[in-house]
Amino acid sequence: MSENKEALELAVENGTRLHKFSPIFILIYVIRKSIIPLALGVFTYGSSNYAKTLVIAAGIFIAFFAILQYWFYHYWLTEEKIEIKEGILFKKNRKVPYTRIQNVNVEQNILQRFFKVATLQLESASGGKPEAVMRVVSLDVVEKIKAKVKAASNQSALNKSVTEGEDKSLEENQFLHDIPTKDVIKYGIISQKGMFYGAILFSFMAQNQMFVAAFTKYLNILYKIPDFSKITLAEGFVYVAIVGIALFVFLQLMSILWALMKFYQFNIEKHDDRLQAHMGLISKVSATIPLKKIQLYRITENPLHKYFKAQTIGIETAGGVNTDQSGIVMRWLAPYIKKTKVKGFIHEIESKIKLGSVDWKLIPQRAWKRVFKRTIFVLGLFTLILLALNFIPQIQIRFYAWIIIALLVPMAYIYSKAYVKKTAYFCNDDIICFKSGVWFGKQSFVKISKIQTIEIHESPFDRRNNMATLEIDTAGSNILLHHVQIPYLAMQEAIDLKIFLEDKLKTTEFDW
Repeated sequence: MSENKEALELAVENGTRLHKFSPIFILIYVIRKSIIPLALGVFTYGSSNYAKTLVIAAGIFIAFFAILQYWFYHYWLTEEKIEIKEGILFKKNRKVPYTRIQNVNVEQNILQRFFKVATLQLESASGGKPEAVMRVVSLDVVEKIKAKVKAASNQSALNKSVTEGEDKSLEENQFLHDIPTKDVIKYGIISQKGMFYGAILFSFMAQNQMFVAAFTKYLNILYKIPDFSKITLAEGFVYVAIVGIALFVFLQLMSILWALMKFYQFNIEKHDDRLQAHMGLISKVSATIPLKKIQLYRITENPLHKYFKAQTIGIETAGGVNTDQSGIVMRWLAPYIKKTKVKGFIHEIESKIKLGSVDWKLIPQRAWKRVFKRTIFVLGLFTLILLALNFIPQIQIRFYAWIIIALLVPMAYIYSKAYVKKTAYFCNDDIICFKSGVWFGKQSFVKISKIQTIEIHESPFDRRNNMATLEIDTAGSNILLHHVQIPYLAMQEAIDLKIFLEDKLKTTEFDW
């Protein structure tokens, strides 16, 4: 009994290490993220044996250094906080209260499920990276940390309701949405992610002639590749068509495989004041996100969405953990959802966002002229480049290129008119919304209580036309993605809208 007590006291003093199998998974992670890309880069370009030896030595050092970190990683679970110490040369010591932890994300690949361990990621709203990524811990530790975070969150919510004089009991778990396998396959086709991974594969092949030669050699065993310099034009068209169809099918299969790997058995639930999503085929991911952390809702659809009568609902969150480089990430509320279910789904999450009652206000009709002029300017610049290239003796621009450019002028006119009809905004006491996109429709919704800054931008062309752009910034804004940025507003309309929002912000309590 005394020995157990001494062991417990020693563990409290020295902290707890990660799971005993952690070095294996750290090594796998480092090989996948660092060593394999480094090796491919060197061996692809046919470097010297000396360079290859350096790569092998660097790989061994990186692997050893990564595994060594396991011995310097300790954590403590107290009643109020989790404390983590890590680092070999540069020590880090973080103490994170459970009340500060907003996301507890769990990932399990097939090997981790076999050993009954998981990668645990803890997020707060304090920055652009997780507070901690624990690779790997036992499932018992995962459940223990989840329980402590949930208890701290419930106590915080209870204290707040008591302070505000409310008698509010905790809500039951509420199932919101799931995606059947057939719809995951549809989303794979919609996403066309295979194009991205196919581009990487073909770039690798283009840079590695030795690999292409070996692939062609083995392909000749199964099928005799013809000499294209000796076949007829008709035979050439047939071969090109066959290769094109095979390539198209291959890229679609890659897109479907990506979707299945990421979103197989996707479902999302509402737990009190937070959402819980589960997904994944080989790597099972469980991601949580508090509702108060959601800064922006984004609804997107492309022509393939429209064909399947579906949309994708994404989010941006406070803290900036919105990139895959930051670890486990939850950017989707519904990667694939039928259009008829979108309004009810959003309303279940945020009762103040009522898409059925949104009365969109179009931007000024005269804005089409500015869009048309901008498009014609780009087209004219492209024409000048073609004219310049046409003076080079080795390059001759065919006559049908000029026909295509001429046909693009009426297309620019049609696009400009459609742009004005598709660009609109809506604002009431609770939310501000913005939609745009002719072929690729996007809608962004922001609660007024989440707004950080309101800006009016004027370009020289705006001032000439007495127009302006109104832009809304939140704690999780990504300016590279669609957000509330309303262009071509009449100047007075932009000023009135800014004043309205600022007046609302003065009486709004911020909740991050």
